[in-house]
Amino acid sequence: MPIKGLKRLIGSRKALAVPVTYLILFGSLITLISVTYGFAITRISAKEALLKASVARQNMQALDDAIRAVAWSPGASKTVYMEDCGCNFQIQPKAKNLVLNLTDGSGFSIVVFNGSVGKALYTLEGLSENQQGLFVRGDGRAIISQNAYTITQLYYARGENAQQLVLCYRPLATALAADASNGKPFNIIRLYIISLNSSEVLTLYGSFHLKISALNITSTVTRFEFNSSVSSLALQALSEDVKTTVWLPIESTADGAIVSLEILTCHVEIRRVIA
Repeated sequence: MPIKGLKRLIGSRKALAVPVTYLILFGSLITLISVTYGFAITRISAKEALLKASVARQNMQALDDAIRAVAWSPGASKTVYMEDCGCNFQIQPKAKNLVLNLTDGSGFSIVVFNGSVGKALYTLEGLSENQQGLFVRGDGRAIISQNAYTITQLYYARGENAQQLVLCYRPLATALAADASNGKPFNIIRLYIISLNSSEVLTLYGSFHLKISALNITSTVTRFEFNSSVSSLALQALSEDVKTTVWLPIESTADGAIVSLEILTCHVEIRRVIA
C-alpha cells in the first residue's frame, strides 16, 4: 500500500475511534443510571411498604384498644378512625376456629367449645422484610390462664400472596375454690372468650371509621363431679394449628371434687360507619 494511502487509513481510524469511545462511554453511563435508578426505586418502594405497615400497625393497635375498652360492658360502644395506609383491611367473622378440651390428663376428656371467634387483618402488599411470626401484642399461645398476659394477639402472618397483620383474641381461663358441696370441695373454672362473630364481613381500602359495640355476654355452665382425688385439670386449646395446654389447680379430697365450668363469651360487633 502506498504511504499516502496508509496515512489516510490511520487518520480515518483515529477519526472513527473518537465517536466510538464516546458511544461506549454513553452506553456505560446509561447502564449506570439505569442501575442506580432501579436501586433507588427499590429502596423507595421498600421504605414506602414499611411506612404503610407502620400505619397499619397503629390502626390495629387503636382497634384493639377500642375492643378491649368496650368488651364485657354490654351496650358500650366506641368509634375508631382507621387512617389510610394503602392496604386492604378485612373483617372475617367466621375465621379462627377454636377448640377447647377439658381433661385430667388420663381418662377424663371432653370438648367444651368448638367454634370460630373471628379476626381482623390488613394485607401488607410489597413488604419485603419477612416479619412472619412476629407479635406486636401477645404471643403465640392459643390460651392463657389468670391475668398475667393479654388476651390480644396482634401479629404478622403469611397470607396467600402477601404478609398480613392479624388481630384476634384467645381465651382466658381462671380457677377458684368455693364452699364444699355434698362434702366435696366446689371449684369454679371460668373461660372468658371475645368473639367477633357478630361483625360485618368487610373488605375496605383507604381511610374509614369503625364502630365497635359490645352486644351481649352469653354464658354456659357445665357441672362435673369427680369421685377420686384430682389436683388439677387442663384446658387444651387448638386454634389455627397451634395447640396450648394450661393446667388449673383444683381443691379436692380423697372423695373427689365438684367442678363448675362457666364459659362466658362477649360478642363484639365491628361495623363500618359514615362519620
